[in-house]
Amino acid sequence: IKKDSALSKLFGLLLSAFIFLIRFPFSLFKIYSSKVLVIALHKLGDTVFTVPAIKALRNEFGENLTVACYEDSRKIYDLVFDNLHYVVLKKENFQFSGRIADAEARRKVRRIGAGTIIDLTGAINSAFLIFNCRAGKIAGFNEEYFKAIYSDYIAVRKIPHLMDIYLDAARLVVGIEDEESLKYFGKSLTPDGDILIHPFAGWQAKEWKLEKFIELSVCLDKFHRSKIIMPEDRMDDRILSMLRKRKINFCITRNISGLINAVKKASIVVGCDSGAVNIASLLGKPTFIIYGPTNPRFHLHYGEHHEYIYNETSLSPKPDEKYGAGDAGRRKPEIDFMGSISVDDVYLGVISLYKKIFFKQPKSFKD
Repeated sequence: IKKDSALSKLFGLLLSAFIFLIRFPFSLFKIYSSKVLVIALHKLGDTVFTVPAIKALRNEFGENLTVACYEDSRKIYDLVFDNLHYVVLKKENFQFSGRIADAEARRKVRRIGAGTIIDLTGAINSAFLIFNCRAGKIAGFNEEYFKAIYSDYIAVRKIPHLMDIYLDAARLVVGIEDEESLKYFGKSLTPDGDILIHPFAGWQAKEWKLEKFIELSVCLDKFHRSKIIMPEDRMDDRILSMLRKRKINFCITRNISGLINAVKKASIVVGCDSGAVNIASLLGKPTFIIYGPTNPRFHLHYGEHHEYIYNETSLSPKPDEKYGAGDAGRRKPEIDFMGSISVDDVYLGVISLYKKIFFKQPKSFKD
């Protein structure tokens, strides 16, 4: 539909009319309570990028703020916020490939009785979650198709950074002055910790080859102890055999809590653009990231001690695009965005980062 401008416009008009008719009865009985609900239905990486916006909203609304999110996101928010209220939803609450919120999810949200809703998700799943809510103010961003749901709407920005996309939505309801402090997560430096290697990402095209990560671990061990962290659902006999054959130090995590605990003990976290390296930045850990189908300008961590490698090709994202060809490889997983990045390239980058940080730092440091 998006590729045909006339069809897209017609679809938008029909959907807007449908939303207006559905919402009209609810608009007659709007809620103007002091309760504020944030919709944050994200994967691990984007959950971290929403933290500055939620900080701004928590500073303004305090105990009146509730966040609707998934369970893994709640565990990430708990690293930052004390006594934050949640509506915890399940992935199973969203049907048709995660697009349509079921009745149970909509009931959970309506029970909050929020007078203000801020949508930090900006997708079809959040639109269908809140379209029949009676909040006096519904603020946020989304596709133009869903504009009629919002009383305060902003188009999705097309320029970096992802943190700013979420801050844009927060600005619809609160004033934001000190952006720098909201984005800054602090530092937690542990030179004696392992160099933690996380080889996986949200989809295949974002991943450097596992064999290269194994070779990287072998090389790093000659300089400083490294460890590969393996999610249980990605481990199989073939991978286990590879790790044991090369005498790789590794650990297996069974849930998000295990990942967080491993990251806390690390000196540097090395990986592709993934939730693991984003959690590391939230915990103040240095990161070295291997980018391919996603644009570092949109995703790179804020602050110092975060470095990356990125070799541009004709299929890479343009400077003003978040994603490269084939929807960053999600539609075309056979695209190899990172084949030109060698083990030596990454090894030298990680060693340089470690020396720059830790050869000048005391045994442990937190700010």
